[in-house]
Amino acid sequence: MKKLFTQNLIGIAICVCVGVFPECSAIAQNRSDTGELAVESTLIQLLGAQQAKLYDEIVPGDETITWQVYVPDNKTGQLPGLFVYVSPHRSGQIDPRWKDVMDQQNLIYIAADRSGNRKPVNRRMVLATQAVRVAAQHWVFDNRKIMVSGFSGGGRVASMLAVQYPDVFTGALYICGVDFWKKSRVPQIEKLVQNRFVFLTGKKDFNREETRQVYRKYLKAGAEHSKLMEGSNLSHELPDARSLGEALDFLSGKAE
Repeated sequence: MKKLFTQNLIGIAICVCVGVFPECSAIAQNRSDTGELAVESTLIQLLGAQQAKLYDEIVPGDETITWQVYVPDNKTGQLPGLFVYVSPHRSGQIDPRWKDVMDQQNLIYIAADRSGNRKPVNRRMVLATQAVRVAAQHWVFDNRKIMVSGFSGGGRVASMLAVQYPDVFTGALYICGVDFWKKSRVPQIEKLVQNRFVFLTGKKDFNREETRQVYRKYLKAGAEHSKLMEGSNLSHELPDARSLGEALDFLSGKAE
């Protein structure tokens, strides 16, 4: 029952995130800074004391959380999308090779610190969903283009988020780690299978066969917009800029 209870709390968190979108154009600072920066907040500041109290057992309301952000150098005049990343490590800082890709794809990167594999899954999920609200308070972005991703254990968390909230995350990139969903935890299976998914692994990745199996399960379940990418020289590691760009092209619908 406790697991179900915490899942419900996370559901509340994402509903709050979604609820901010209609008004985000009015309240967002729409900061003009680009490049790497960090944003700090507490759940009390984000949600208010009463709402934050619901999460005390997961994330204390007065704990200062840091999200690492990379804002693209956007010269297109179009609203950027949002790329929520779940790191397996202590830091959420962007891989330097990915910066140019975020510029090219016009995506804001955001990832929480202290959300690695050693932290409880519920905490990691809450911090990832709240990343959407944090970003909405500072930048105006296209809420129809919100992607979730993660590497290794972070990829597994990303696969939980994508399944739980298909109305929020329209695309997901699972890097060397992914879990298939349990039917009891899929609130909107019809919506989920309409979204886009990339399963990225390598021939030297110890999670390769499991990733391939989950990819086939997605296809069998009706998620036709799924792509398997296998790097010939990739082991259990982050992809380079070229592979990341290819994956994001697929998630954004630029390539099939």
